[in-house]
Amino acid sequence: MMRSRKICLLLLIVSVCVLSCQQAKESDKENKKLNVIATIFPVYDFARNIGGDKINIKMLLPPGTDAHHYELRPEDIAKVTQADIFLFTNFELEQWAYKIIKAADKNTNMLAIETGNGTVLIPLGKEKAGTEQHENHEENISQFDPHIWLDMDNAMKMVDNIADAFIKKDPRNSDYYKKNAGDYKLRLTALDQQYRTSLTGCKTKIILHAGHSAFAYLARRYNLQYIAVYNVFADAEPSPERIFQLIEQIKNENVPYVYYEDMMNPRLAAMIAGETGVGLLKLNNGHDIRKKDLDKGVSFISIMEKNLINLKKGLKCPQK
Repeated sequence: MMRSRKICLLLLIVSVCVLSCQQAKESDKENKKLNVIATIFPVYDFARNIGGDKINIKMLLPPGTDAHHYELRPEDIAKVTQADIFLFTNFELEQWAYKIIKAADKNTNMLAIETGNGTVLIPLGKEKAGTEQHENHEENISQFDPHIWLDMDNAMKMVDNIADAFIKKDPRNSDYYKKNAGDYKLRLTALDQQYRTSLTGCKTKIILHAGHSAFAYLARRYNLQYIAVYNVFADAEPSPERIFQLIEQIKNENVPYVYYEDMMNPRLAAMIAGETGVGLLKLNNGHDIRKKDLDKGVSFISIMEKNLINLKKGLKCPQK
């Protein structure tokens, strides 16, 4: 009798231990955060707003790095293929993304997501009007402007694609991701409305940009005329003839300001301003930001809010 009781007690202890272990494993699985790697800042910022405390996220390209000319390293491939999710913009911008996807194929459970899938693109032929044409077709085969996040409809589509990826990998927290994505899209909608209201009734609609052609999507959305000195890839210097044409256009159309790019040397913008007597204003495409800005918690929305301040000033928009 005593022996039977001991056996029953032992079986009870074993059952409790097994149940506890199973519950611990389920709890660990439920609390395990997704490891996410995003290529550039807009994708990174969208993802961290959607994923919140359910993800660990890192940016593949170091702050201040231009994705147009980024050279993928073997250690980058090794790092990304160990992630749960790899987020990139599109194959127009990160043409090297296919190397990561190929390396991960059948070897890891990494989920690769082209966040720009389904967005409305601007063909380079139309966008390049007035800029130096790209000649090295073997080096860059892009057919569309890759700066899709500067159109708020495109940005919201990217948010949806990121949320879908998180839900696919972590269905337990689907409601959490859906709510965060919905909240963030409301913020993008409010920002879009702020742009539409602020950029109505301006004295000029010309954005003359002495940088690489990155703001065509923004100009299209808000019915502005966009003129960039460099092409999309900033891989060819504008000709003297082209610079002279821009200077004449500034004088003839009384353009009050020339815009320069946050991460580019403003030498050309300063020269054009000196020749024409116009002012200089900064625009940031959000593509690549400085480390100090990243450390300060700069966001895509805060960047766009600062851009709007300078656009209102440069286009001489009414105060509202």
